[in-house]
Amino acid sequence: MRLILKYKNQIVSIGLIPIIITLIGLHFFPNTQMLGIGFTLSVVMMIYNIRKMKDLNFFLLLGTLGIGLCFFLRFFWGYKYVPVNTITPTLEFSLLVFAFLYNTAPEIYNYIVKRLGFKNCKSYQLETTIILALSSIHLLVIYLIGFFDSNWIYKNSFIIFNVIPVSIYITCFIINVTGIRIAAKIDSPNSIDRIALVCNGKIFLTKNKKSILDLPYQKISQATKNVDLDSLSLIGSIKKLVKTKEKPRLIMRYSKDYGCGCKMDFNLYVLPLKNESDVKNKSGSFCPIEEIEKHPELYSNNLVKEYISLKNAADRWKDFYSTCK
Repeated sequence: MRLILKYKNQIVSIGLIPIIITLIGLHFFPNTQMLGIGFTLSVVMMIYNIRKMKDLNFFLLLGTLGIGLCFFLRFFWGYKYVPVNTITPTLEFSLLVFAFLYNTAPEIYNYIVKRLGFKNCKSYQLETTIILALSSIHLLVIYLIGFFDSNWIYKNSFIIFNVIPVSIYITCFIINVTGIRIAAKIDSPNSIDRIALVCNGKIFLTKNKKSILDLPYQKISQATKNVDLDSLSLIGSIKKLVKTKEKPRLIMRYSKDYGCGCKMDFNLYVLPLKNESDVKNKSGSFCPIEEIEKHPELYSNNLVKEYISLKNAADRWKDFYSTCK
């Protein structure tokens, strides 16, 4: 349960729950009432998902459309379009059609999500492919066996019309949750270590790929509460490029949320230098730290966020080296 709550944004098949409940309930309760319950559950969960999580789960949309279609056909037209003992395959077929539409034309769903103003960073391709493959085989087998031996279908109706359809959607749910569990095991708590070289109230910067000024020294590392920078490979490369006996000092920790459940931790270190000539890197230069506040558009978002901590650290080390002369 903790895993599901932690990765609720990634467990896309959580939207299959109304469909699974409906398919199970159709065996125990009157069809029309159960379809109404399943449709209501899908709508409620979809509205909650949109309002609270700012997301449109495709499987909730799938359940709302598929179950809703069968419900209204049975509610308004009785058994005219959905004959007796055909509600489960009819529901499975309607869900198959909507899954097929997404699988072949996902831009339709992406357009709806974009119009709602949500970020679309989830893919339902794997689960919809599983539904397409298994449901197509299941419905085709029902048709062929029913064509040659309808009595066999009648004798094994419970397994054919109840067990198999539910198993298909439970399989999708298990595959998605299993994938999240595997990702949780291999997903180490990574962070990015950033090292700022400061000298005489200035900071050494280079331009990144977007021609934005940023710190040249940063590396993904294992996030721990007490980081020993000597254990990081980054410090080894810096010692080759900088003449100093000083060690980087951790001055700031922060996190950035990129949306869609993506989050990264940052550790900011400052490495003080006595002279600007101590830096061997010729691709960058020392810039006054105050320029970050004056022209933030020229600097990376990380630098803008780190500005106050960097300025305080640089001023302290500037005063320290001034008193040592």
